[in-house]
Amino acid sequence: MGKLVNFINRRITHNRDAAGDFGIRVLIHIPVGFLIGLGLLSEDMFLKYERNEDLHTEDQAWKDIAGGMVGYVPGKITKYIVIGVAIYLLVRWLI
Repeated sequence: MGKLVNFINRRITHNRDAAGDFGIRVLIHIPVGFLIGLGLLSEDMFLKYERNEDLHTEDQAWKDIAGGMVGYVPGKITKYIVIGVAIYLLVRWLI
């Protein structure tokens, strides 16, 4: 597992990352962002949690928030596609 994490951290980087863990932290927070985009989790709660955690651990929460933002976009797109298909099927059923 350590080799995979090291591989990911070498491939996904950021110039502000001093600890070298940007890649894995972004990847593990993408599913959270996807669920937020679908409307299944609260964006406000996620941001408050990350900021509060950063106050206590100083672990650079911006990395986790970045991963959440990456997952948010496909989650929001998926939500609108599902709504669009549901409306289409409803209209087809009513006609």
